[in-house]
Amino acid sequence: MASSNVRNRSETLTVSSPRGELEVVCQQWRSQRSNSRWEWEWMARRSGQRQWRQATSAREAIRQATLLAAGKQPPWLAQAAARAERELSSTDGLETSEAQEGGDAS
Repeated sequence: MASSNVRNRSETLTVSSPRGELEVVCQQWRSQRSNSRWEWEWMARRSGQRQWRQATSAREAIRQATLLAAGKQPPWLAQAAARAERELSSTDGLETSEAQEGGDAS
């Protein structure tokens, strides 16, 4: 029986930015290697786009989706990432899962 490498995918959250609406989701995944651990992954894309941008944090996924350069980030990016983390973490169990694994919920 084949197993899936994705579980606990959140609902899509739409956040606003000066560059348009963004869709953000959070999901758990693991590689196909044996004994791999489940890890959280954030994905974002601009509305109307097909390709998701993946990162380990909401801020980085949103930054990549809006095509911002690395470096100093605008204030709206931090606000959008904080909203996405707050709303999606409370609905998909991210906080409790990270606390069990010894991670920090930042």
